[in-house]
Amino acid sequence: IILTGGPNSVYVEGAATCSKELFELGIPVLGLCYGAQLMSHVLGGHVCKAPVREYGKIEVTVDKSSKLFGNVSEKTICWMSHNDYIEKETPDCPVAAAECEEKKLYAIQFHPEVLHTVEGTKMLSNFVYEVCGCAGDWKMDAFVENTIKAVREKVGKGKVLCALSGGVDSSVAAVMLAKAVGDPVSYTHLTLPTSDL
Repeated sequence: IILTGGPNSVYVEGAATCSKELFELGIPVLGLCYGAQLMSHVLGGHVCKAPVREYGKIEVTVDKSSKLFGNVSEKTICWMSHNDYIEKETPDCPVAAAECEEKKLYAIQFHPEVLHTVEGTKMLSNFVYEVCGCAGDWKMDAFVENTIKAVREKVGKGKVLCALSGGVDSSVAAVMLAKAVGDPVSYTHLTLPTSDL
């Protein structure tokens, strides 16, 4: 789950929010800017209004032992754009990133999704592959092949009736069915009376 940024403060009435249970699901969560502040706020942290709006490129020192920053330079340029910030213990110790690896919770105050964050793509990639454990080996061709195989196994020697509306979805389904089972497919074109529209 990625909680994205936004212009609001977590204290503003009507600002996007979530329940604490979201962070107790055991699913990896990455909070970006407002998402990081929201995570901190919901989990009992302290979010403060900054004396001045932080906007622009800033050098951030990262903890390379974190899965999120393993292959990122220790000092890297990141894009900040926020009015509030997460405070840790004292007002002079602002947090640019926080994590609870055990609960798979990661929060970063800056924006890795913009080009101005020099190694932002690495950070997002680290979240997807290192934290979430995604393999990155899915391809559309594999989906088609696997779906055709699954249909073939399910149908066996049976027959299939395909209702074809002429739209993209049913046309693609019809082609995949034909590849999966060949001749046993009976095609039917449906025409709805205008009173049903």
